[in-house]
Amino acid sequence: MTKDNSTPMKKANWRGFTLQLFVITVLPLSALLLVVAFGSQSLHHEAMRRLVGDRDLRTVLAASSSLGKELSHLSSTIQILSRSLNEKSDLNSLILNPEEISSIFDGGIALFTSEGRLIQSTTLEVDWQTISKQIPDSFDELKLADSHPVFSPPISSENGNHVFIFISTVTDQNNILVGAFSPERIIEHTIGSLVGSAELSILVISPANQNGEHNVLYRSGSYNSDQNDPSRPGIKEVLNGESGIDYFQSDEEENVVAFSPVFPTGWGLIIEEAWEDIASPYLINTQSAPLVLVPVFLLALIALWFGARRIVTPLQKLEKQAISLASGDYDAIQNPVGGIEEIRNLQTELIEMAQKVKIAQQNLRGYIGAITAGVENERRSIARELHDDTIQALIALNQKIQMIMMDASETQRSSIKDLQMLVQQSITNLRHMIRGLRPIYLEDLGLVASLEMLIRELEQTSNIQITFTSMGNERRLDPQSEMSLYRIAQESLNNVVQHANAEHAWVDLEFSDNDLFLQIRDDGCGFIVPANAAEFPKRGHFGLLGLKERSDLIKADFRIKSNLGAGTTILIRLKNKPPSKLN
Repeated sequence: MTKDNSTPMKKANWRGFTLQLFVITVLPLSALLLVVAFGSQSLHHEAMRRLVGDRDLRTVLAASSSLGKELSHLSSTIQILSRSLNEKSDLNSLILNPEEISSIFDGGIALFTSEGRLIQSTTLEVDWQTISKQIPDSFDELKLADSHPVFSPPISSENGNHVFIFISTVTDQNNILVGAFSPERIIEHTIGSLVGSAELSILVISPANQNGEHNVLYRSGSYNSDQNDPSRPGIKEVLNGESGIDYFQSDEEENVVAFSPVFPTGWGLIIEEAWEDIASPYLINTQSAPLVLVPVFLLALIALWFGARRIVTPLQKLEKQAISLASGDYDAIQNPVGGIEEIRNLQTELIEMAQKVKIAQQNLRGYIGAITAGVENERRSIARELHDDTIQALIALNQKIQMIMMDASETQRSSIKDLQMLVQQSITNLRHMIRGLRPIYLEDLGLVASLEMLIRELEQTSNIQITFTSMGNERRLDPQSEMSLYRIAQESLNNVVQHANAEHAWVDLEFSDNDLFLQIRDDGCGFIVPANAAEFPKRGHFGLLGLKERSDLIKADFRIKSNLGAGTTILIRLKNKPPSKLN
């Protein structure tokens, strides 16, 4: 092994080696450094872009949660006020005084009948006489809201100086209590300090109709009328109840947009800022960081090159050889794979192990062959004794029964006849057993005739239709091969009868010039075939293991194909057998 590895190095050309070193090492390393140098800035930009986006998302989620809690507080307050009204529906009976009510509902509150007629109001900030006509949907929705307060769309005052949102609820007297509050005031009070950064632009919107349009409730920062375009990132999503981040390229820079819905009103909160201004100070400090990795990249590249050539590639070759070895190809492991000394030592150990396994398998196969031959001889001996002794005795007994029947009375003949039928049935069962132990047609007439008799008997004793076909010029094989093929067909058909739940089976026998093909297939339930014959016993397929061993004894190829619900096919190919014509 050492001599083989050193010889190419002595013959190597220095210029060729330098070229290889440049192409394999220097050129990839230079390309890597260029990628690191020019790609670091974009990588840092992308990282900071995501960092700012995540920060803004957390901010908008916190702000929308705070605003939602404030709106829920308004909802709870209007419900408490509605329950505190006396039976006369007098606003003076409320548990809060006018100053406290105006601090919460800066537009005041009013009481309406269920038909929308004004009963009483606290302020003149709002034209309460027309409110029921301006927000008819809110009054209608209250009838289906199960006493939950309803928020209206934004309504402008008569002078256009104020915008109010009305929250309505049903009182215990089935009247409607309505409170008016300024969305700009409550939004500024709730989230003004939370997102008060000068770089942030804030937009709070509410849905206007089913066509995706919206109303602007609050705007701060650099937001302008063009930025309220429904196609702008975040607006459509937040009106659909979604939260997240998006990026928008303006005329000057790229902005990060974070959005979140505000429950329970269906509003949407959107914040936007230019992330590059925030990221720039961090980018300046991190620009030179990738240069520290240059020596590391250089060493790693050399290590990778060495590992790929001296470790990875030899191990891949050795892995393929080990797979072939596991499949029974003992010669595949002999081809040298090279590599470091440990890999070469491992291959040497595998070669020695393969030789031992090969010898052990040959000895085991010889032992199995001897056992199989002994079993067949024992079966032949038992069949001969049953035929020559037991059946002859039963035939003689049957003849004596017939003689006794001739002299028996009419009443005795019925019992004697039952005894005669029992003896005849025993003779039939013994003959069937003898044919199973020793296929007498196989020795005298050959494989085709014995298979035909086997299939005829199985059709009589089972509910499966079996079709047998023989193709090619029939020829006799050596006794061991014929017996093995017969037993393979017999065991396969028994498996079909007992386990396959099939309606039809086929046995095909084909004689070619030097090969013989035997195929047994069925249309049964099928099964999952193990990847290796060594797994047959683990899955409980001891019969299949016996078929494989019988095939190996006569050096025949054994293949089995099966899928669940698609039946099973067993194919045997006996190669390189010299033909022996039938007499």
